[in-house]
Amino acid sequence: MRINSIYRQLLTNIVIPVIIGLLIIGIFSYRNTKTILRLHNETERNFIYDEIKSFIELQFVALGIIEDPMDILMREYSAKMVDEYFINTFNIENIDLNTIRKKLRMDVENIDLYVINRDGIVVNTTFREDLYINFFSFGEAHKQYLIDVFNNGKFDSPKFFFEHKTKRYKKYSYHPTKDGKYIIEIGLYSTQADKIYDYMISHLDEIPLKKPNLVSVDLFRQAAGKPYPLNLRREFIPEHLSVIPELIEGKVVTRAFEKDDKNFINYTYFYLADSNAKIFDGNIIRIANDTSSQLKFIKKEKIKISIILLISLSLVYLLIYFRSRMIVDPIKHLIEKTKVIANGKYSERVMVAGNNELSLLSANFNKMVNNIEERNNQIEEQSEFLYQSNRKLNEAYKLLDHQKSLIENKQDDLTASINYAQRIQDSLLPETDGFKTVFDESFVYYLPRDIVSGDFYWFSKTKNKAIIVASDCTGHGVPGAFMSMIGMTILNHLVKYEHIDDPALIISRLDAEICDLLIYNNKKQQRFEGMDAAVCCIDFDSNEMKFASAQRPIILMRNGEAFTYKGSIYPIGEYYDNIQKIFTNTVIPLEDNDVFYMFSDGYTSQFEESGTKKFNYRRFRKLLTDINHRPLKDQPAILHRTLEAWQGTGEQIDDIMVIGFKYKTEKVHKKFSARDLLDG
Repeated sequence: MRINSIYRQLLTNIVIPVIIGLLIIGIFSYRNTKTILRLHNETERNFIYDEIKSFIELQFVALGIIEDPMDILMREYSAKMVDEYFINTFNIENIDLNTIRKKLRMDVENIDLYVINRDGIVVNTTFREDLYINFFSFGEAHKQYLIDVFNNGKFDSPKFFFEHKTKRYKKYSYHPTKDGKYIIEIGLYSTQADKIYDYMISHLDEIPLKKPNLVSVDLFRQAAGKPYPLNLRREFIPEHLSVIPELIEGKVVTRAFEKDDKNFINYTYFYLADSNAKIFDGNIIRIANDTSSQLKFIKKEKIKISIILLISLSLVYLLIYFRSRMIVDPIKHLIEKTKVIANGKYSERVMVAGNNELSLLSANFNKMVNNIEERNNQIEEQSEFLYQSNRKLNEAYKLLDHQKSLIENKQDDLTASINYAQRIQDSLLPETDGFKTVFDESFVYYLPRDIVSGDFYWFSKTKNKAIIVASDCTGHGVPGAFMSMIGMTILNHLVKYEHIDDPALIISRLDAEICDLLIYNNKKQQRFEGMDAAVCCIDFDSNEMKFASAQRPIILMRNGEAFTYKGSIYPIGEYYDNIQKIFTNTVIPLEDNDVFYMFSDGYTSQFEESGTKKFNYRRFRKLLTDINHRPLKDQPAILHRTLEAWQGTGEQIDDIMVIGFKYKTEKVHKKFSARDLLDG
């Protein structure tokens, strides 16, 4: 059975065609009206432009005809003045030009004389209003023209120039003096040129009278980026000066100008170049149209189209409303039944009537309710099973939570114990302030991997000697901390109670004491517990340092150069079958400003973020060489920043310790008090 699509029929037969048709008609009518008006305006403007262009070209021809005899007359006058009156230009700026004008029988009313110096300034003239005017300020083209006249040294006369002060056309000529210091300029008025100008202005004023929407037609002379109006009653609009570069490129530009709240003027600009001009670049034609009436007409068209569209859509709405009642009632019935079924009454069913999408929807809905009812019964059976399973899981979860609490309590107890061990370890480590009383410039960079550390530093002062120890115990964390406390305890006894200050002997005794403490059932069994250590003893009287080491080197920085002292290859505490460990001293003569670095292997063993490369000893030695010129108090921060950049997000793998101190010879003369001797 074929199902009729009610919504498709409504949309296809009524709504969509009406709306699309009305929109197409309205848009087409509106766009067509605007296009007709635009084409009419463009045709009118182009016609006026062609008319003015022809008139300007005719004007140039007419002016050219009257220029020829004027050029001959001005050339004769210029030659006489340059060759006779201004052979010597010594007093040319003060000479009476009116006298010369009379001697040459010039028309006083229509001819003016000018003297221009090489700076472009009028230094003498019969036209007093132009005295001391700088012609170079009229634009780059005018300036370059005068410079060319100076350089060529010949008479030249450009086309007519419109003078705004007198509002007349004026013919000028330029002739440099023999010595090239001045230009003699002649300005000549012409009554014939005046008639041509008056005729052109009256013609421009008559054109708007023939066109209903035409406001004005104006002509401007373009020079040095500035337009000069030929019709002096109208000026160039300042806001439109930006269009001049586009006009010179050959574009036709239209700009709107709001005259008042109701009237809008469109100004269209054309550019007509003058290929023979020497000072002016060309002419700008401006045509002004009042578009207010056209805008009103377009506005009325938009209102008319909107009203038609609104009425049509209202009719369509009413039609759809009454047609939709046939669809809405069955839908309401379906909604009411779905609310009842949603509350759990799966015995309800929807009434099926008609032969359309709604009837098909109602039938399918009833099938869906049947399936839901069957599924709901299954879910209730499974729900009881899940309830019992969930109860057992809750009991198991409570047991796991109890065990988790026990583990957390154990962890807290362990952490508290380790923190207490840290306080014990920190109390055994010497204060860095005591280290600084002997070595003013020194630092200790100490960075345990865990809470407690297997690295430790130790310091003691006996009379005029200082003993510094840097040790790296086997392991880290709690095992390493045990070894470090054992090592510090033994060192305190050896140095402070047995008064041993020989580094090799200190290391040998450390090795023996630790071996005695770590007794194995099988004495020949391989032992790995112990430590690496470097011991330095500085004698301030002899300016010497004794150094002994168990696998830990030290670095001496002297005059920017690094020296490494390695010591013994044997560690402290580890068992070597049938091998006698030998630890020897290395005596190092000290110089002023020697810097020593003692360190564990934690810094050099640190992996980069990818975990493929270690920092290694070579990089560490270069880093110390690079930062050696910096004060020692600033070096721990540099070491830390470098380590963080190398490590990235990777984990610290070992305890880290670096000790640095600078030896000063003035310490040799330090006097110890009785209290110092008792402490030693």
